[in-house]
Amino acid sequence: MITEWYYTSDYSWRITLKQKIEKENYKSIDVGATVNYWSYPECKFVADAVAVSNEGTTFFKINLEDESTYSEVLEYVKNHGKFDYSICVHTIEDVFNPLMACRFLEQISHRGCIAIPSKYDEFSKLYDNKYRGNAHHKQFFDISDEYLVTYPKYSWIEVDERSDLILKNYKGKELVLFWEETIPIKIFGDGVPFVGDNSLIFNYFKELMK
Repeated sequence: MITEWYYTSDYSWRITLKQKIEKENYKSIDVGATVNYWSYPECKFVADAVAVSNEGTTFFKINLEDESTYSEVLEYVKNHGKFDYSICVHTIEDVFNPLMACRFLEQISHRGCIAIPSKYDEFSKLYDNKYRGNAHHKQFFDISDEYLVTYPKYSWIEVDERSDLILKNYKGKELVLFWEETIPIKIFGDGVPFVGDNSLIFNYFKELMK
């Protein structure tokens, strides 16, 4: 379940989280830490595609898109029990199957934190206003009815005037959520493609403008 979530442009929550991990003596793992391993040294386990070399860190090489690469860390969990805490920051928006990534986090940890670029960030015109959001992200996310919902990124977002309306309620660059035991996640519209159905597109924007 999601225990807390909020939008923010203030990264001080990361310091608070590290302090909590240290105070609670949580054995924690950072999934996708290589680009910015800010959780070190409180978090000394890492699972990612590229190795880290920080002193005292145990590294598991995985590709979140490929379940066959999960075996080493799953074997560790089988022998030593789940991690107390997992951290996954600016990672699940980069993969094609974030549901599989979240199931992985559930398998290896009892609780955790997920941080994602906010819908406001993804609908903003970044990089000299050439396009909206980050070009390498596969989808973006929001919280709806106590679920983390993943929304597809489509080219019509660039030109549809409703995209600008979402930004009028801007609340921050980052969506941060904390969970325990399970991560309730679903695909907007149950993954039904927007083929010849403008009502789905209307509902798409209607949800995001809440």
